[in-house]
Amino acid sequence: MPKISVILPVYNAEQYLDVCLNSIVSQSFSDWECICVNDGSTDGSAAILQQYVEQDDRIRVIAQDNQGLASARSVAMAQARGTYIVFVDADDFLDEDALEHLYQISENQQVEVLGFSYKTYPQGQSSHYTMQTGTVLSPSQLLASTTQPQSSDDLCFVWRYMIRRDFLQKYNICFNTNVRFAEDMIFMMEVFAHAQRVYLSDDAPYHYRIDNPHSIMRERRYNPYMEESLSMGYAVKRKLIADNSWDNLTPFSLDVAERAVKSYSRMLMLNRKANGEPKEKYIREVLLLPMIQDAMKVVGFRNIFDNWKEYFVYLCMKCCFMPVLKRYF
Repeated sequence: MPKISVILPVYNAEQYLDVCLNSIVSQSFSDWECICVNDGSTDGSAAILQQYVEQDDRIRVIAQDNQGLASARSVAMAQARGTYIVFVDADDFLDEDALEHLYQISENQQVEVLGFSYKTYPQGQSSHYTMQTGTVLSPSQLLASTTQPQSSDDLCFVWRYMIRRDFLQKYNICFNTNVRFAEDMIFMMEVFAHAQRVYLSDDAPYHYRIDNPHSIMRERRYNPYMEESLSMGYAVKRKLIADNSWDNLTPFSLDVAERAVKSYSRMLMLNRKANGEPKEKYIREVLLLPMIQDAMKVVGFRNIFDNWKEYFVYLCMKCCFMPVLKRYF
């Protein structure tokens, strides 16, 4: 059995796929398998994947109709055989010694979960945790060491974690395939709800590409799954926070609500705008969503914004004051 299973979902990634796969096959650590799920790609991704399968028998490809990241990762996880699971996105890539380094840390520290930092590409800017690094801690201790569990993105990217496969199986932790947008964090919160030993490293062996205009986080086309996915994810987060009493450790609910107010409301309005709805209609309907209503209730009248103009717009959101909101959004 391989020591590490690399999970690689692929959707229309032909422009970046060679770089990603080359970074995997050139690893200094050789005891790995890579399970690629071609999630209904319509470009040349399938042909590129086939080339690598023919060159390296550690690579396997599963093809399916387009069902989203959560489904692709879940399908690959069900086929994984490694002691550890690592996630890689098809437009990103790894340092040559990434798997060797991560495996050594995980084995030395005897943890269920290993987190690590990353560098943005092409800028090369390192992004580190706000949670405590460099020592084995419980998830409760880690959450108590930050005031920004959501807005810091500490839990928002599943590809910055190596996780024991038997741990995931023991607690039946998997991706919610109904969530097809921003699904990583609810998966990682489930991991934190069950883990006992976690180690976070400041090392950054992962390169996160931020110049891909077709990334799901950057595309401006209408996304029919965005509203339901964000709303479902928000509800799951709030439940996990309550079930685990995480608000006693850090202002988790407030931080989640801030993200919903600051980012998700704007994302949803841009999404509805891309669908061609009249401005007043989509603003009003977004503001009346249970997720946004709950988030504004949690935030209350706190000024969580960088300037008074944004705070004024937020107050107009709470009051659904259209003259200002139509100008701002």
